[in-house]
Amino acid sequence: MRAGPILTVLAERPFDRIYLFSTPKAAEISEKTASAITGRHPGAAVEILEVPLKDPTNYLGILRQLRSHFKKLNVSHPDAEYSISVSSGTPHMHACWLLLAASGEIPAIILQSTPPEFVPEGKPLVREIDIHQKDFPTITRPVDGPEPTEDDESSVATACRELGIVGEDPAFRKALHEAFIYSQYDDFHVLLLGETGSGKEHFAQFIHHLGPRAGRPIVTVNCGSIPENLVESQLFGHKKGSFTGAATDHEGKFKSADRGVLFLDEIGELPLPAQAKLLRALDQGEIEPVGSSKHVKVNVRVIAATHRNLREMVQAGTFREDLYQRFGSSISIPPLRSRKVDIPLLASHLLGSWNARHEHQKRLAPAAINELIRYPWPGNVRELRRVIQQSAMFAPGKLIQPTELRFETPLRTNPISALPDPAEGFKINEFLDEIKLHLIQRAMELSGGVQARAARLLGITPQAINQFLKGRNLQ
Repeated sequence: MRAGPILTVLAERPFDRIYLFSTPKAAEISEKTASAITGRHPGAAVEILEVPLKDPTNYLGILRQLRSHFKKLNVSHPDAEYSISVSSGTPHMHACWLLLAASGEIPAIILQSTPPEFVPEGKPLVREIDIHQKDFPTITRPVDGPEPTEDDESSVATACRELGIVGEDPAFRKALHEAFIYSQYDDFHVLLLGETGSGKEHFAQFIHHLGPRAGRPIVTVNCGSIPENLVESQLFGHKKGSFTGAATDHEGKFKSADRGVLFLDEIGELPLPAQAKLLRALDQGEIEPVGSSKHVKVNVRVIAATHRNLREMVQAGTFREDLYQRFGSSISIPPLRSRKVDIPLLASHLLGSWNARHEHQKRLAPAAINELIRYPWPGNVRELRRVIQQSAMFAPGKLIQPTELRFETPLRTNPISALPDPAEGFKINEFLDEIKLHLIQRAMELSGGVQARAARLLGITPQAINQFLKGRNLQ
């Protein structure tokens, strides 16, 4: 019998290592193929990699298996040049290989072997397929990316520890994972959305820290703090004498951040003329200093942030639609009041940092932590930091009590906001019974132990109180 597609490729192309991807049903064929390769090409190492799928037509399963295997191969052979033979195996496997190679996720040459009857005499039976030529559609890697691997989680955890980022709330972790994914794609400018004090600058630092420009500077600009007539000069620079007070040349923030990252905080405050110049900088990598007719090339990744609703500003004509669309990705950072599970963690972290700086050993009383959870935090994490620091400064003892928490305004919390988040082990009926018991006992205290008076305070009958207390063996 003539050589099959794999042996045909190996007859025309030498390789140091050959990996055969094999599903359970193809195990016997894979073993025979490996033996044939060893016999014909004794200098090449052959290994069978199992793709343990019961259904060999499962595209998603195949993609995940190929990704997993290639990640390990790439660690073992970081400098290898890869080729993929797509003439053997199932059409589903072929499709997955093509998608992974075309997107650049697996950098490899695609090889196709053709039966001799379809090849003119004297022509090679194996040819390279250029999947990047214009006739093929462009395939991009998914922005959401695959599920985080252990290595990804380790990178995120390390960055959070180094930058002081704390949070276990699911919505917060989702935003953090998105930031990690975007950090890996250097050509994406990122927009951070969130209330004032919610941690947008920390997210910008996180993206920069994990990105390919981590060794270069991150330059921070608060767009809302620059006088309108100086915005363009501050961002793009100016030439000497270009306006009154321009005594020397000024390179501007974009030039300062060249080959690094520029963090534009409160981008919604930029005036429209500056927005037009910013769009040019993002689109073409060029800036034009004030007073100059020459464009200056810059290589800057921009991370922008705002607490404003840019979509509404676009509709109102105060923010450019094309600039809004130019940010290929946005991350919504949840406010602290929706992250109740994180408040004790953050409070403990902030107090620990304060203790370390000032050589104290102060702690929060459990009742104080409950007060922190109940508070609505209009100023988000920034306000929590201030409350913790001031409370620690003024509390006379080592244990900070609820009355010693220095809120800016008295605690006026909607009772609904004080309810715990449902979680594993939570039992709603037991929780409601505890609330009922607390209210009945308090009503009894206020009424001097007279059930009829307590019932009037609660809007129920004395019999209802009596039955409830009997049911709990409290009569």
